[in-house]
Amino acid sequence: MRLEVRLFGGLSERAGGQRRLDVELPDDATVADLRDHLAAEYPAMAPLLPRVNVAVDLEVAPADRSLAGASQIAVLPPVAGGSDEDAPRVITGLAAPPFDVDAVLARITAPDVGGAVSFLGTVRDHAPDLDGIVRLDYSAYPEMAEKILANIAGELLAEHRGVRGLALLHATGELSVGDHTILIAACSAHRDVAFAACRDGLERVKDRVPIWKREVTADGTHRWVGLTPPPAGDDRGP
Repeated sequence: MRLEVRLFGGLSERAGGQRRLDVELPDDATVADLRDHLAAEYPAMAPLLPRVNVAVDLEVAPADRSLAGASQIAVLPPVAGGSDEDAPRVITGLAAPPFDVDAVLARITAPDVGGAVSFLGTVRDHAPDLDGIVRLDYSAYPEMAEKILANIAGELLAEHRGVRGLALLHATGELSVGDHTILIAACSAHRDVAFAACRDGLERVKDRVPIWKREVTADGTHRWVGLTPPPAGDDRGP
């Protein structure tokens, strides 16, 4: 099987400046096999490999974890000043509301975290141009949505280096006024990093994840957000 492996920190320097590697491994290869392959192909990296984490689909994986079917693989050096157990904690996916914010924050925090920032979206009873909303219907392309959420998490960890934990969760289904729609959370040693990662995460999820929203009013009428017909006389294409 052919895999794309991402390298972070000083590991890319040991691989000749490459941040992404195309790796060919047997179909039954494990994380341990990947380490052996990298040590053989990139001798300059070999001394570091016993101390790195290998993340498979954004979860730190044990040596015997199969790589079959993995969509994201990354090799992570120890966080500066930390140990191998200090890899960022990440939660992504589609989830049913209500979100247990305290439980999510507990899962992504760590002893070195000094600040946690969260954004919790809820269904409101109006839109800027529409009153009397009683429900939002969210539908998604689940497989693609899950993958893009994981991709966004990887981007945020790479760009906001101080992030120690991250959660990107979005609800689907029929949601009444007051129900939770989205939870974005980030934690770090210092608040500025957490604020920036949380805001960036929210905007990227809203812009890129294939989730669609239908607004339903008390009289039963509805409309899909983003599919409102253009004003009369506007002949622009979609």
